[in-house]
Amino acid sequence: MQRILTPYQMRQAEAAAEKQGTSLWDLMLNAGNQLAGIVFVRAKQLKAKSVLILCGKGNNGGDGYVCASKLAVAEAGLDVAVCKLAGEPKTDLAKKALELAEKDKSIDIYSELSEKPIKADIIVDCVFGTGFHGELDKPRRREFEMISGVKAYKIACDLPSGVDSLRGTAAEGTCSFDETVTFHAPKLGMVMKPARALCGKVTVCDIGIPGNDTENSEDRTFIREAEADDLHKLMPERPEHSHKGTFGRLLIIAGSENYIGAAAICSRAALKTGCGIVNLAAPMSVIQSIAGQTPECVYTPLPRGDDGCIGKGALPILAELIKTHDAIVVGCGLGQGEGTKKLIKGLIKKSEKPLVIDADGINLLAKNIDVLREKNCEMILTPHIGELGRLAGISFREAQASRYDICRWLTDSYGITLHSKDSTTMTFKGAEAWVTNFGCSALAKGGSGDMLTGIIGSMLAQGKSSAEACMLGSYIMGRTAEMLCEGCSPAAISATDIINEFKHSLTVL
Repeated sequence: MQRILTPYQMRQAEAAAEKQGTSLWDLMLNAGNQLAGIVFVRAKQLKAKSVLILCGKGNNGGDGYVCASKLAVAEAGLDVAVCKLAGEPKTDLAKKALELAEKDKSIDIYSELSEKPIKADIIVDCVFGTGFHGELDKPRRREFEMISGVKAYKIACDLPSGVDSLRGTAAEGTCSFDETVTFHAPKLGMVMKPARALCGKVTVCDIGIPGNDTENSEDRTFIREAEADDLHKLMPERPEHSHKGTFGRLLIIAGSENYIGAAAICSRAALKTGCGIVNLAAPMSVIQSIAGQTPECVYTPLPRGDDGCIGKGALPILAELIKTHDAIVVGCGLGQGEGTKKLIKGLIKKSEKPLVIDADGINLLAKNIDVLREKNCEMILTPHIGELGRLAGISFREAQASRYDICRWLTDSYGITLHSKDSTTMTFKGAEAWVTNFGCSALAKGGSGDMLTGIIGSMLAQGKSSAEACMLGSYIMGRTAEMLCEGCSPAAISATDIINEFKHSLTVL
């Protein structure tokens, strides 16, 4: 798994290099030279004759000027042009780089994209760097629309202009690139959707930053992307000399009269991903609705409250059950009555087995999150963006904008494993974080979260660590959905369809 950096960590890495004797100017020269090397190779491969480099006002533009200068002096046989797309450079380094490019009179430097027809074989985007966020202004949008319409091999320097290097969002008008040449390490936003699809092939170049780049940084989170090959190696083994106890005992506390399906989906997902014994603890009305279709479960009836949710007297029953199980799941379709609120608080305090909290469990926890300080076990929370906002006491939009920081805060403050669900999912544990990119729009419907929670519980019961269980959950569910969509419309696929497909997908995952 390759390391990934946030924009803040990249700035800290550059500062660390400077302290160790590599100036920022040296880093810019190294970046521009590396970029030129990639352009030169692609030009030979494509038999390209001309290169247009689009430069912004900042240091990303400076990289572009250095690249132009290097290509010119290398006698690569290329016509090199530079467009100062956002005007004159503003940083001292970018100004110095422009002076370097201006020394070579063979480089055609001009200020307006509309000044000349765009006929380049290769176009290099050096307009905005890792500091970009928000929206492109109208002039930039028009210019990038012009670039998008040109039939050329397009290379982004560090990341495509318009991409937020932390959040992975893409401003309206952001171009799609054939290749992104990034420096030292990929940036977090590049591996997240929707920006991921705009980057094309990602080439990482060394520019002389030392390996201990964030040793003294405030944020030492070690981020990696977990890919299919990595997770395939983590899948639970199925030894022939085994019995049901070999594959773990999972207790699922879920369901209410309004949300019977959530308990059913969660339980079936756990069973179908290899858990040896799945015990569903729920009100009798929930059990009676499910048992006929899922006879393989063990069922524990719990007291029912007047609201149709689990009622008073359930906690002592569950406290005894926890002792005989390897992992616990709570929250799917639980409801948010007064009884379930007390239940969540009691389970957090009493459980000594790994505990996964999802859905209504998270919503109830958000009302008194500091109870997590009283936990006595490994704790996993699996919030989507809305639930993440509730845990932090902020709006959905604020949670979207501050997702990474919220996840770090929750993990650091409460010592939990956090599995932050979205089209790109992030798993945080201690000083580590993992990005996973599995799944498709088939998962954008009710039941997917319940299915994921059941799989995570199953992996925990089978002995996987909390972070491994979360990543495997996203991998199994997401890849199975992708495989189903090879022959079916994602609009027509349900959680039940995906669970039923596990018997095939698990033979290859």
